[in-house]
Amino acid sequence: MGSETPNDKTPYDSERAAIEEHAQRTAEQTALRKVRKTLDRIEESEAGERRALKYVLVLCALLAALGVWFFWGLLFGGSEMPKQAPLKIPATLPQKQ
Repeated sequence: MGSETPNDKTPYDSERAAIEEHAQRTAEQTALRKVRKTLDRIEESEAGERRALKYVLVLCALLAALGVWFFWGLLFGGSEMPKQAPLKIPATLPQKQ
């Protein structure tokens, strides 16, 4: 009564099914393109962050090397402070007249 068999399909039903399939495929492709664009933007952003991090790390390493070189020169540099001759303390104070 109310049930249709595969043989009861009309040309309109098959055409409608084809249109629905095409619309479904189009919607899926559009969604996939949007996802791909979003992933591409995320990858570009992460690549930029990695480059920036690399430059920051190189700068930190250079500053650390410069600091080590500076303090090494201060501690072990060849320019020592001039040594003064030891003070001679007299055994007695000179008498004023």
